[in-house]
Amino acid sequence: MNEHAAAHGVSATPVREAFAKLAGEGLVEDRERLGYFVPLLSSIELTGLLELLELYLVRAIDHGRRCQGHAEVSGLAIETLDEGKVLMAIAACSDSPLLVEEAQRCLDRSAFARLRGVELYGPPAELGALMELLVLREWSKLARHVRSHCRTSRARAGEISHSMASTYRATIARK
Repeated sequence: MNEHAAAHGVSATPVREAFAKLAGEGLVEDRERLGYFVPLLSSIELTGLLELLELYLVRAIDHGRRCQGHAEVSGLAIETLDEGKVLMAIAACSDSPLLVEEAQRCLDRSAFARLRGVELYGPPAELGALMELLVLREWSKLARHVRSHCRTSRARAGEISHSMASTYRATIARK
């Protein structure tokens, strides 16, 4: 706790409160008297999250097609492509706060698994294509690419989950 507080120039209290909030949302595991840990996802849980994410993104694309979503995405194309940012930009094209919130929840819950996937396989090669299709508003192609991206991620879920179990048991913060 103290390391995080010192690193951010705050007292331990707001750091403790932040970790408690993350634990309440299931984003970290709170183990009494031991600390906060990265939550592990089984391959079934990870596959389920990725299936939900695909459903939300395809629905967002369909909604964006119908309402011609006005979400600004051109700035993201310049940045280093990050899978979470690209997928959230796709969700945002729906102009539906509920779809965006649920997609964000899936991305948050799968964040450590996605990091492990990048460590194992490198960044997803199709992120640039996804952004380009989103910027150009090529909805049908974007939906196909999102499905393909999610299918590839699901195919890797077992290996990622297994790798996380052996790698990410590290403590995030000690109490």
